[in-house]
Amino acid sequence: MNLHNIEILLQDINEFEILEIIDNSDKHMGHAGVENTHAMLTHVELKILNKNNMKKIDIHRKIHEKLEPVFNSGLHSLEIKISNR
Repeated sequence: MNLHNIEILLQDINEFEILEIIDNSDKHMGHAGVENTHAMLTHVELKILNKNNMKKIDIHRKIHEKLEPVFNSGLHSLEIKISNR
């Protein structure tokens, strides 16, 4: 998996806007939980614009549902930063 795969998985979400997808995997090399993985993409940060004032929990649920295949292929951490403007 790579950032493009994540972008494709999230592209049909229209309740909020994905502003940026960032690969932070290199900042966490050797981190507990990923030291024995062969996955290249282990830590991702999403920047979200909450244009419809959704509840944060609903945004998280929607994203985690869409990214289940990425978690299954080795994604260890997903940081979601939500902005309302």
